[in-house]
Amino acid sequence: MARPENALMSVFNKDGIVPLAEGLHELDVNIFASGGTARAIGEAGVPVTDVAELVGGDAILEHRVVTLSREIHAGLLADQRNDMHIEELESLGIPVLGLVCVDMYPLKAAIDDGLDEQAVIEKTDVGGPTMLHSAAKGRRIVLSRQEQRGITLKWLQNGQPDEENVLRTLAAVAEQEVAAYVNESARYLGSLVLQNEPQSSYEASLRQAILL
Repeated sequence: MARPENALMSVFNKDGIVPLAEGLHELDVNIFASGGTARAIGEAGVPVTDVAELVGGDAILEHRVVTLSREIHAGLLADQRNDMHIEELESLGIPVLGLVCVDMYPLKAAIDDGLDEQAVIEKTDVGGPTMLHSAAKGRRIVLSRQEQRGITLKWLQNGQPDEENVLRTLAAVAEQEVAAYVNESARYLGSLVLQNEPQSSYEASLRQAILL
């Protein structure tokens, strides 16, 4: 495939994000970013468009909903080899997002720090895992770990050799990150459930499915 025209960045760990953005800009890639990621990139002098302009509004529900939008996931899931998909995106004014750099809120750290249940809920990322899963399915250039950023920039600069296998590898890692993250949430919730005896026959029956 051709070099990506558009990139989406939304990261908690910002190490290396500015050099990646600078390198992408030099390759004429348009950059969309959310919140603090957009600020970090913009303050470094790299042109960036806040994701709010793409999704048609700022974050809502106290930042619970930022990237969970049709515009983003259509841009990630459209089959880039399917002319009908591309034409439909163009008719809707939705850009194809060819590169995604996303990591997730540190849920395990919140759990290990002993935060209460409500605090852990607030630290549980939904948008990040959803974007990674969509990008993996869409076979985008999906960066889910900080150490992938510099390597992938060099790969792009060198003409994207062995592209199919690279994309498959990145997708596999992204799916592993999502699975581990969701499993961490499931284990935490399961531990809360099993701390107490069931209060009803319904709960007793339902908790049989909990495996820790």
